[in-house]
Amino acid sequence: MRYEISEKGNSTVLQINEERFDAKLAPEFRAQIEALMGDLSTHLVLDIGDVKFMDSSGLGAVMGVYKLLRDKKISVANPQKPVRDLFKLTRMDRLIKTYDSVDAALATAV
Repeated sequence: MRYEISEKGNSTVLQINEERFDAKLAPEFRAQIEALMGDLSTHLVLDIGDVKFMDSSGLGAVMGVYKLLRDKKISVANPQKPVRDLFKLTRMDRLIKTYDSVDAALATAV
């Protein structure tokens, strides 16, 4: 999985640099989060601006991380329309808030 990680204030931004977030990527995503767990800030922002396609496996991986990091806030930033629609259709947007930009997600962490 190609990604970049950065710290911004009291937030960790994980930018996923993949076009597809599917069954191939999901296990690796979860493994990376588990490896980084101790180093994550109180707010994790998943920047998925490059992700053009997400299937149920990708959605399940995000949900698994949501459950794994119960003591932290998780937000999704920059979702493209198909991914945003998937979050709305499955009502995941009620559990994990989506924002149009990383800055908008970071503003909620204050």
